[in-house]
Amino acid sequence: MKLFALGVGTTALCMLGCVGVLDQNDSPTALEASVFNSGKEFLSSQETAAGPEGSSQNAPGKVIPLGTTFGIKLFTDGVIVASLSDIVTDSGVRCPAEEAGIQPGDYLLKADGRDIPDNASLAGYIGQSGGNPITFQVRRGEQVFEAQITPVYGEGSFKTGMWVRDSAAGIGTLTFYDPSTGVFAGLGHGICDMDTNGVMALRSGEPAPITLSGIVKGKENEPGQLQGYFSSDESLGTLLANQETGVYGTLSQPPTGEAVEILPRDQVACGAVQLLVSLDETGPQLYDGEITQIVGEDQQTKNLVVQITDPRLLERTGGIVQGMSGCPIFQGGKLAGAVTHVFTEDSTTGYGIFAQVMWEECQTCGAAKEVER
Repeated sequence: MKLFALGVGTTALCMLGCVGVLDQNDSPTALEASVFNSGKEFLSSQETAAGPEGSSQNAPGKVIPLGTTFGIKLFTDGVIVASLSDIVTDSGVRCPAEEAGIQPGDYLLKADGRDIPDNASLAGYIGQSGGNPITFQVRRGEQVFEAQITPVYGEGSFKTGMWVRDSAAGIGTLTFYDPSTGVFAGLGHGICDMDTNGVMALRSGEPAPITLSGIVKGKENEPGQLQGYFSSDESLGTLLANQETGVYGTLSQPPTGEAVEILPRDQVACGAVQLLVSLDETGPQLYDGEITQIVGEDQQTKNLVVQITDPRLLERTGGIVQGMSGCPIFQGGKLAGAVTHVFTEDSTTGYGIFAQVMWEECQTCGAAKEVER
């Protein structure tokens, strides 16, 4: 597996999973969205750190296809432990967090009963602990428990041996807007921590405008990428969910456009398709492709295999590139799916998710939004 990041100023952005070439007998492990996070080990008080499965009971409704690139800013629910490291002390090498049973992928929710708003706050708390034990409330999957960590003094400060992060940023493609729920769907896969590969728990987040500035063309073993930067501090809306099947949220200005039907998953078939892709300021354009295999729903984000056949897109990008995650896939004039992954050894080919899977998650998000109101 490989990690890829799209450099944009001081922030690296990437929202397309990369996989190996499809093998009929041994399907590769997907590398989920790779994102840059400025995590730092807690060294001292001065240091800071930067759908439901199964078929729907009702036929899917109509949605407005988008195909526009967007930026994503996500803040985690608690701080995530990205990795652990040893600390050299006068009494030997120690890792207090590991000794307390902490594992990469754990979320730290509270320290001595106090909320942990961000990395910097926790760094300061540990640095000022004086080596006294700190009781953390920890979430691991669905389990919430307490763990007591005693910081040790090494290299001039109190440390716990944890590297953590509290946020992520990325770039991807909006798939569609569902007028019936007021919810958009994008990416076709979740935003994952680059170290643990787990889908990051969402505390808050927003879609943001970006400007595309270039394309790195994909080639064998070197998937390409869309290059761009956040063009404004203005938010486009609110993120409601970061799920295995994509990101979902509301838009401050709901898009207008002609709604199209979603092709039910059991009607998606091998054959010609069109992809709606944004490569520059001209906006979304249709390009030809082909579904070469229906994989099914064993993997939520890898339901079908799609190949780019349009000479125009192949000339500009070499096929599927990072930043195209979420690009709508049309078959017979209906929305069949969205791009989610690229094969590292063949950038013309990748995986896609059924549009109905994303639509079903929109219904869940829409219902939760109404309850919250």
